[in-house]
Amino acid sequence: MKTKKIFNFLLLLGFLSGCDYLDIVPDNLPTLEMAFNNKSSAERFLFTCYSFVPEHGKIGTDPGMDVGDEVWYYSDNSADYSNKTTFWIAKGMQNSNEPLVDYWNGTQWGKAMFVGIRDCNVFIENIEKVPDLSAYDKETWKAEAKVLKAFYHFWMMRMYGPIPIIKENIPVSAGEDEVRVVRDKIDDIVTYIVSLIDESVEYLPLNIQNEAAEMGRITRPAAKAIKAKILAFVASPFFNGNLDYANFKNAEGEPFFNQVYDNEKWTKAADACLEAIQCAEEAGHGLYEFVNMSSTQLSDETILSLSNRCKVTERWNKELVWGCGQSGIRDLQVLCQPWLESNYSSDDRYHNARNGTFAPTLAVAETFYTKNGVPMDEDKNYDYSKRYTTQVATEADKYYIQPGYTTAKLHFDREPRFYATLGFDGSSWYGIGKMDDNDMWYLQAKAKQASGKRGDTLYSITGYFAKKLVRYQNAMVPASIQIETYPFPIIRLADLYLLYAEALNEYLSSPSDDVYNAIISLRKRVGIEPGDDEMYGLKKSMSQAEMRSVIQNERRIEMAFEEQRYWDIRRWRIAEEVFEKPLEGLNIQISGAITTYNKINVLSTIFDIKRYFYPIPYSEVNKNKNMVQNPNW
Repeated sequence: MKTKKIFNFLLLLGFLSGCDYLDIVPDNLPTLEMAFNNKSSAERFLFTCYSFVPEHGKIGTDPGMDVGDEVWYYSDNSADYSNKTTFWIAKGMQNSNEPLVDYWNGTQWGKAMFVGIRDCNVFIENIEKVPDLSAYDKETWKAEAKVLKAFYHFWMMRMYGPIPIIKENIPVSAGEDEVRVVRDKIDDIVTYIVSLIDESVEYLPLNIQNEAAEMGRITRPAAKAIKAKILAFVASPFFNGNLDYANFKNAEGEPFFNQVYDNEKWTKAADACLEAIQCAEEAGHGLYEFVNMSSTQLSDETILSLSNRCKVTERWNKELVWGCGQSGIRDLQVLCQPWLESNYSSDDRYHNARNGTFAPTLAVAETFYTKNGVPMDEDKNYDYSKRYTTQVATEADKYYIQPGYTTAKLHFDREPRFYATLGFDGSSWYGIGKMDDNDMWYLQAKAKQASGKRGDTLYSITGYFAKKLVRYQNAMVPASIQIETYPFPIIRLADLYLLYAEALNEYLSSPSDDVYNAIISLRKRVGIEPGDDEMYGLKKSMSQAEMRSVIQNERRIEMAFEEQRYWDIRRWRIAEEVFEKPLEGLNIQISGAITTYNKINVLSTIFDIKRYFYPIPYSEVNKNKNMVQNPNW
């Protein structure tokens, strides 16, 4: 029988995701009857279902931000910054007794995701009881809850692998065997969560109608995009025919992973990506391009740079298919923002919240293409072997590098996304109170300089800064500070373009025109030169393997610092290869007129096969004999 259980909302307080409309917390209603006796209380319950959306972009809770190979910090704990969760995971300190960033039970900065799934079930089972709610709203809200339930299952599967499918909540009258749930096979999980989305999309709106109150809620394009991401993920090598997990079996002796590679999974993913793109475009989504609305005339270079920056930081721009989680975005920008002035004290640096400790690695800097749209080491016109030697910027460089300033050669003649994504020694930093690109901030990041290492705290250990994540409209002056938040992108259209190209390339024996066109459409937007052949740096007639490398590199560049890389290297099954190499940065020193850029190791990473998945808390395994622990944990 259906459960008519007491539901204590107090258990849910403190789990809000930070979306604009989630500042309404349900009252402490004592019964389900009261929770669903009118439209207002039912909507509050729906907002509680939304409150379990992980806080994307929040340091310490989102492992995708800083557990991969994109960034590092000078310290895990100082007077100004503390992160003893994701920081420690990167250092190999994850464990099964008290797992860090635990989304299974909601400890160590994680969210209790299974509680979120149960709340969605409660909502789905009871929404029809609301007397003053229209039939349309009932179907729409129920569809939202189903998609959230699907997304939460996917989030958990991505972290833990095979998980229990929670189709319905277990009644309080359930026997011992019913309570002891089992982990389901990957293919069964995917089939179920995709079915939840498929049966929901027709009831979801194409666009948000009440933008002031409902931005961040699930739309039809968002639902289709989530489905596309799920199918692309499970078509990838880690989940598709992974023999490393041949002995990882359920109680019946059946492997949790399919042991035979299935190429048809890629065509399903490609179809889903195309559907999501078409639906998003029908809803008015498109690749973002900055439009200068100010009275100050800007150069083409600055406008292009802002297009590449603001596709992430411009609130609810047309490229954002689904975004949420603003509560951690202020702190994130503080960690990314370097000091831009030289006349400060150590106290000023703290109190004005200019930190700059979220430090992109040298590998990220070197991944970006040259201005010709090819990797540095493949560009015949680029002196790759001398990239750490120095060069003096000229007036022609002024929109990207300070004229007359000496910096590393690797900072010259790069594609526009390089300058929009990264701050570096000598780089321009448009905005932050200076809206004339003939009078911009320029970083001085050598030792003892304003943006460099001046002491033992508050500096970039790699010499780079994540400019892409900082709104140019922020205002930071000695007397005041204003940091504007933005919804961190969970899915934006460029992500779908890249997934579509990837899925098609993997399904076909060689890349089709559609694969090329998806990549070229992005390269056009970001400002890469077309070249004489109109190929935007791409080679004609590439093999599948060559195009795979291009797509993976393109994702690393385009989606940098958007918590995608962490999951990509896992689904591609290359994490062991990636983490064999230490994280590196540049030690920038100046002595008289001589500047040196020396490569340094900032972290020797620890990764082995067991770390592809997080451990299930030991307490859960201990109390449930059917709960198989992840291998080697």
